[in-house]
Amino acid sequence: MTFLPATKGVGFVKGSMFGPKGTGKTTLMAMLLIYLSKTYHNSAPVAWLASEKGVDFVIDIFEAEQVPLLLNRSRSFLDLLAASRDALKDGACAVGVDSVSHFWQDLFTEGMKARGPRLQRIGRIKEEWAPFAQDFQDSNVHFLVTGRMGFVWDEIEMPDEKGELVKELSKSGTKIKAEGDFGHEPDLEIETTAVDDPDFIRFEKVRGRTRKTFKSQMLHVATVKKCRVWSLNGKAFSWKDQPAYKPGYYKTVAESFLPYFNSINIGGAHAVAQTERPSSSVLFQTGDERSAHEEQIKKQIALEKWEGAMSILAGGQTKDAIRMRQIIGQAITHTRSKTEFEREGLPELQRHLDILLALEERMKKDPPKTDEDLVACIEMATEDVDHPGKNLSLLEAMQMGKANCKDAATVTPF
Repeated sequence: MTFLPATKGVGFVKGSMFGPKGTGKTTLMAMLLIYLSKTYHNSAPVAWLASEKGVDFVIDIFEAEQVPLLLNRSRSFLDLLAASRDALKDGACAVGVDSVSHFWQDLFTEGMKARGPRLQRIGRIKEEWAPFAQDFQDSNVHFLVTGRMGFVWDEIEMPDEKGELVKELSKSGTKIKAEGDFGHEPDLEIETTAVDDPDFIRFEKVRGRTRKTFKSQMLHVATVKKCRVWSLNGKAFSWKDQPAYKPGYYKTVAESFLPYFNSINIGGAHAVAQTERPSSSVLFQTGDERSAHEEQIKKQIALEKWEGAMSILAGGQTKDAIRMRQIIGQAITHTRSKTEFEREGLPELQRHLDILLALEERMKKDPPKTDEDLVACIEMATEDVDHPGKNLSLLEAMQMGKANCKDAATVTPF
């Protein structure tokens, strides 16, 4: 895989919103989905996976804006896994999930019913969640989710009554209540809150007398906790309660996030990851040549086979056996160091082993009687490996080995 000139590979919005109850998560997501449908997809249908009843209160908004809403009511994690696929099959341009926290809870609850150590069960649950997180990023559809608010806990040191430092858990932030790493997946993450409207009460003079007038009580605030566009990071937007939804109001809300929408290639290709590339799973398959772990195993196997073959050819601690191992080791590996030999790469080790095994086959048929014969036999075994089918005669091999015999016979034990 070569590097190519950079082009934008994100063509769909991926966002999440979380916050306390009654802060407008569902309504905000509905207006963003309507905006995406009407602005970029000619009012194409929107798919909505509902785990709670909030959708019933935004159906009228979709009807007012004439955007078809396709609904699936479920809390099964299996339906969440299939959400983008089913939405595309039904012609939807966007998926909204309200709320993803219920689907995570379903998966976690069922996963913890399984047998085994707790950490093992949690690891399995995370593995089952991972395909959804990947699909959330890679699917060719706008994908927005809401979730309940969770907290980030940090371990801090605090002095106790005796003045000694003890470790305590403390809330250090907020996040969406789902699998712990899910916050990394969205490109746009919004925290919703509600605050009192400072203009809730006004004092006006009517006929010379001061009178209280009441207006909208709440302001809905959307704080951008994370955005891949700098101009939005950390920004907060607010909207007042409305007596009723007015057609077109979705634009007022959604256009606050226009810098993010403009930064991606909506309508273009969406290729976050090169899925046609081989999966890393091959590294964990037995015998795969790209796995560093498997290469170490193969090297260990080759070394063990080498030791086994040496034991057959020249086993024992007699002077003749030691001398024979010296000659064979030096002639095949060209080193006197066992450490240097064991640190060679797998291809070199495998070639040395092949020569040794070929030598074993030759010595079964015609055992060498002298050191010179042994070196000649090693030369023939080397030719058997390097040039299969081109076997030297013993006389030719002996002539090639004479020059090396003297040096090979004076090496340290292998």
